[in-house]
Amino acid sequence: MDKKEEELISMHYQMEKTDIKQQRLEDRLISISEDLKRSKRRRNFYFIFILILMLLLTAGSLYVILGKKENTTNIDSLEGEVDVQKLIFENDSLQKEVNKLKTDISKYQNEELSNKANSTTSLSDGIGDAKKEEEGAKDGKSKLKFERKYCYINKVYKSNDVVFIEADIIEYYQGRKAVKKAKELGKAEYDLDKNGDTLYFLYNNYYIHNQSSKSKILELDDKARVKIENINQISSGFPLKAFQKVITDRPVLILEISNGIVYKITEQKLP
Repeated sequence: MDKKEEELISMHYQMEKTDIKQQRLEDRLISISEDLKRSKRRRNFYFIFILILMLLLTAGSLYVILGKKENTTNIDSLEGEVDVQKLIFENDSLQKEVNKLKTDISKYQNEELSNKANSTTSLSDGIGDAKKEEEGAKDGKSKLKFERKYCYINKVYKSNDVVFIEADIIEYYQGRKAVKKAKELGKAEYDLDKNGDTLYFLYNNYYIHNQSSKSKILELDDKARVKIENINQISSGFPLKAFQKVITDRPVLILEISNGIVYKITEQKLP
């Protein structure tokens, strides 16, 4: 995989992650906005309720005062004065209770609005961070680290719309390194030269060492690239059927892997 393809794959992967994250943050922002609207309606309701209560109290006080005046024309002026003072005292007590209720409601609403504002600020910061990550991905600042593995692929299949491969990881050597490795394992060919020295060589000029016969299951990225003879990857999807036919010939393949996910498969040309 050349550098440009690695950058494109990395950008696609990062943009998908940041899009999901941004969508979740925007959903949370919509929910908080709806909560704020409900809080505003509740506050308006409390204000109207208190206003009506005060009007009723004032009207009641006036009604009582006027009624007392009409029904006590023959009562001593001192008794009427005492009754008025009593009504004023009761009215003042009710006013104090109403003011206390208004204060408690205002405190509750201020605390609620403060909490909502803090949540909105945190959410805005989160969206800003998501946008920064997306911009970083667009600038090609890749965080993916790829490793190359040689393998034989025994099986390829699809499960829950995800493609998996069953691979035997191998060691592939070519040229002098192949002869050296084969010599170490006692698999190299040899001959004697005219001076009686032993010459080691390989007829095919490559050597494959299968250290473990244990297969490994790997997931393929949904836009994994395939560069194998007889496979034309025209669409963006993985050519599953064509790939299943190719692996029956047991070609040596190179996997480019990051975090357990295969992003590219290339055929190793044998000498």
